[in-house]
Amino acid sequence: MRVFVVCTATVCSICIHCDRQPNILNMAAYSHWVCVFWVALISIGAVVGSDPDPLQDFCVAETSVSFFSNGLPCKNPAKVTSADFKSSILSTPGNTSNALGLAVTLAAGSTFPGLNTQGISVARIDLAKGGLVPPHVHPRASEVIFVVKGAQLVGFVDTNNNLFSKTIYAGELFVFPRGLVHYQLSVADGPGFSISSLNSQNPGLSLVATALFGSNPPIPNIVLEKTLHLTEKQVTNIKQAFHS
Repeated sequence: MRVFVVCTATVCSICIHCDRQPNILNMAAYSHWVCVFWVALISIGAVVGSDPDPLQDFCVAETSVSFFSNGLPCKNPAKVTSADFKSSILSTPGNTSNALGLAVTLAAGSTFPGLNTQGISVARIDLAKGGLVPPHVHPRASEVIFVVKGAQLVGFVDTNNNLFSKTIYAGELFVFPRGLVHYQLSVADGPGFSISSLNSQNPGLSLVATALFGSNPPIPNIVLEKTLHLTEKQVTNIKQAFHS
C-alpha cells in the first residue's frame, strides 16, 4: 500500500491504495472538501467523549493524598483488594428532615474509590412526601434516573425553552441530558427513592436558585432585577433567605 499526501497552499488531500502519485490539478477541485471532512471528523472525535478513558485496568482512588489533580491519584495496584470494588454506601436511606424533603447520597471516586477513572457515578435520591430536587444542572454529565419506590414528576428544559416532563413510577426510567436544567418532585403518598446514574465521576452540581441568590460574592441586585423582573426589595428579601 502506498499513501500520498497532496498539499496545495491551503489544503491537503490523502490518497490511499493509489497506483501512482495523484495529479495535483485533478485533485484540486475536491481537495478542499476532503480536508474539511477530515477536520470535521477529527473535531467530532475530540469533543464527543465524557471523562477520559483510563490507561490501566483500574485506578482505585488513594483518598488519603491531599494534593490537587484532575481526578484522584491511584492507589498502589499491589495494595488493591476486592473490597475496593464493593460499597454499601447506597443501602441506607438518607435523612429527608429538611425544608426540601430531600437527601442525596453519592457514590463517586471520592466516596467509592473503585469508581475512580471509570467515568461513572451513582446516587441515591431519597424524597419525603412532596420532597423536591430543585432545578439544577450537571455541567459534566448526562443523567438517567430509575425510580425504585414512589412516583416522581420529573422534567428538563432544553435550550429552546421547551419543557419535557413526565410522571414516572417504580420501575421506570427518565433521562436528563447533559447540562440542561432539570428537577424531580415526589408526587407519591409517602416517601420514595430513586437511583441516579451519571456518566462522569465528577458530574458537578449547580442549583439554579442558589447560584442566582446565594453566590459569594453576591450577584448585583440590578442584574437580578432586570433578569427576573423583580423589584430591589424582592431581590433583597430572596437573597436574605439564601444567606440566612
